[in-house]
Amino acid sequence: MIGESKIMRRLRRQDESDVMNHFQKMFEEMQEMGKNIVPGGQMPVDIREENGEIVITADMPGVQKEDISLKADDDQIEITAEGSQEIKEENEKYIRKERSKRMFRRSIPWPSAINPDTVEASYKDGVLEIRAEKEDSEGRDIEIE
Repeated sequence: MIGESKIMRRLRRQDESDVMNHFQKMFEEMQEMGKNIVPGGQMPVDIREENGEIVITADMPGVQKEDISLKADDDQIEITAEGSQEIKEENEKYIRKERSKRMFRRSIPWPSAINPDTVEASYKDGVLEIRAEKEDSEGRDIEIE
């Protein structure tokens, strides 16, 4: 009987470890899926080509320009922003304060090759616009000797 209880404890520990590993894996997968999700849904973006440029527009209502961070490289652009809002309502019977905070984060792959040195951004009325010049993808002619 004593030997049996040691085996059972070992099995329970192993099962607990497997369960914890399973939960950790699920948590990591949910974090990965949730990178683009904010309260109220996903940060909507439009991507288009216009006059030799890639143009990305992103709706970011309630976010101040100073709270937006952009990072671009050859492969993608990452948009990160935080928006917060405070509502304060007061009368003679009660005081109501509510705060909300939203985090936007999204990595968007460039649909074609761009020059990261040409990336420019502007923000107006809750809409972020990002422009980048497309690289000449025609290549070059090579002379055979």
